[in-house]
Amino acid sequence: MPATVEPDVVPAGAELLPGYRVEGLLSRGGRVDTYDVTSLARDCRAVVKVVRPDRLGNERIRVALLTEGALLTTLSHPHLVRGYELVTAPAPALVLETLPGATVSALVDGRRLGVADTTLLGRQLVSVLGYLHRQGWVHLDVKPDNVVVQEGRAVLIDLGLATRPGRIERGLGTDGYAAPEQDEGGTVAPATDVWGLGATLFECVTGTAPGREPDVSRVPTLLRPLLADCLRADPAARPGTAELRDRLDALLAEPVTRWRWPLRRAGR
Repeated sequence: MPATVEPDVVPAGAELLPGYRVEGLLSRGGRVDTYDVTSLARDCRAVVKVVRPDRLGNERIRVALLTEGALLTTLSHPHLVRGYELVTAPAPALVLETLPGATVSALVDGRRLGVADTTLLGRQLVSVLGYLHRQGWVHLDVKPDNVVVQEGRAVLIDLGLATRPGRIERGLGTDGYAAPEQDEGGTVAPATDVWGLGATLFECVTGTAPGREPDVSRVPTLLRPLLADCLRADPAARPGTAELRDRLDALLAEPVTRWRWPLRRAGR
């Protein structure tokens, strides 16, 4: 079988869109390309997501990027990435703020976060997830790669899978972080994002994703009941974001979690 030829990327120095000069390709996914650009009108760096050249004929991918753009240019929350502009023609493109900082995935690579850091991270994510849910949307891809830490602020990114609650196709999401109902092609709801939150915090304190049958005995005692509840197989048995907010606030009031993140010192 002949090797698949990857489409060319837009070279540095060229305009990806009018007024947006390419500095480099940040990532190439299965559906979109993400570029580091300079916004000439704003005189600052930005990020632009475009449909891959070889996926332009895929209507589902086009609609997903347009949906993400509509959300990020209209919704506003301190823990949600900000959309500057949505271009609809001739091909969809989404312009986003640049977030200097590390993803949670990078922060936990080869190490674990402490209870205090993980608790505060969870509280910030519960805030933004609750906001999305109250607007009638579920994220469906909450994972360490989709959370950027910027000067102590956790920012949720990538709403490429965001949808209204309801039935979805089988296997939508990321292996290791998708809730059972996502893998099965069932009905998704805010509880589906609660699983993704639990999976993300589980990895923060254990160093690995939880898998289909999470072993919560590996989780520090203070966080174990909360993460066990988030990772219940039955969506109806998982706590809502309001309950999680209250439980995380109670944990943050404990002496051991009254610290501020990011990490106080390496290795903690």
